[in-house]
Amino acid sequence: MGDKVVKTKITILCENRAGLTKNIIGEHGFSALVEQEGEKILLDTGQGLGLKPNAKTLGIDLSQIDTIVLSHGHYDHTGGLSKLLPFSKKTRIIAHPDVFGPKYSHHKDNVNKPFNYIGLPFSEDVLKADPNCELILGKTFQKISDQVFFSGQVPRVTDFEINDTRLKLKQQKGFSQDPLFDDTSLLIETGKGPVILTGCAHSGIVNIMKHFEKLTGHRQFHAVIGGTHLGFLNSKDQLEKTMDAFEEYGLDLIAVSHCTGNEASASCYNRFREKFAFANAGWSIEF
Repeated sequence: MGDKVVKTKITILCENRAGLTKNIIGEHGFSALVEQEGEKILLDTGQGLGLKPNAKTLGIDLSQIDTIVLSHGHYDHTGGLSKLLPFSKKTRIIAHPDVFGPKYSHHKDNVNKPFNYIGLPFSEDVLKADPNCELILGKTFQKISDQVFFSGQVPRVTDFEINDTRLKLKQQKGFSQDPLFDDTSLLIETGKGPVILTGCAHSGIVNIMKHFEKLTGHRQFHAVIGGTHLGFLNSKDQLEKTMDAFEEYGLDLIAVSHCTGNEASASCYNRFREKFAFANAGWSIEF
């Protein structure tokens, strides 16, 4: 895979922290734009507060997006999608079919409202009503463009990457643990090697790397960029084993965002130093 060398640019449009660029808005959420050979692919759309203003500040025309990938069905990754409707041209939306599930978070300390809805802030029908929207729901690995690939559902094979127990699915009677099977990522072939771009990595970032290794044959990756969910760990053991895996996969860049958290980010920085970066809103990189 990826014998062809092409120029790739990744820009973070939405993230918890604003970068140093003037007039960038920070928000709890994530969105990243991949530009490659004229193809424009958007991974996630943030909550909807910063997507359009930040794109305008960065000189990015969102009407020219070809494909939008939703990494999973939480509001802080999907809310901005409604701001892009109706589409002015044919636009693909790619996601796992569970992305529209009734997703909630459980806060046991809030006795008045222990369960809060955190799923998509609009229905699937809103997308289907747009004639320019091509909704593609799938669980399998697929090619999005010549050098960009959608992970599909990621198998959980590690014994140390545990689901976030606060995340729930609403059932007819009560709530159940949300397995987040809809958590997906992108693999981007670049001139410096394969790059993994994640939304939240609820699947476990090591599971994601192993998944792409199995499907592509890559035993090393140039970079991991995006949310890693390491900020919500149940044990320090998971963080240590994750950082060990970063070394084993030969990462040259670990650019974290969103749900990585301050403590996990600090640990990654202390271990990887010059290979570490904050992928904040406004940050971009070219390969």
